[in-house]
Amino acid sequence: MKDKKELLFSYIKTNVAPILVDFISSEDLRNVTILPANIDSKELNGHYEDINFMPPYWFNELLNKNNKILVIDRIDSIDKEEQLKFVELLKYRKISTFELPSDCVIIITASEINNNTINEEIFSLVASI
Repeated sequence: MKDKKELLFSYIKTNVAPILVDFISSEDLRNVTILPANIDSKELNGHYEDINFMPPYWFNELLNKNNKILVIDRIDSIDKEEQLKFVELLKYRKISTFELPSDCVIIITASEINNNTINEEIFSLVASI
């Protein structure tokens, strides 16, 4: 476990890819922005207010924190096809027209990481510990 935590910290420092972990949960992390895996796509993406396209609530929450860590929590709790709603966020580091800050670290938590629980495309976009 100690080796996994050290590896996690080194991945956070380098921030080269989203990080998929099965040894921590969102409850273990403080002062981070948490997206439950089962978030509705309407809440994941932006929305219109009159004629203006606005960012989702979690995006503004992320921008206002000193610690720019975005946690997608329990991705293995949703169907593998539904997991694909996170591809844009993981691959392009943006949602709709809103780019994540360059120093934003993305951590994806899971109870179990294997081919039966994680979508192949999602798995190809992350560094797994």
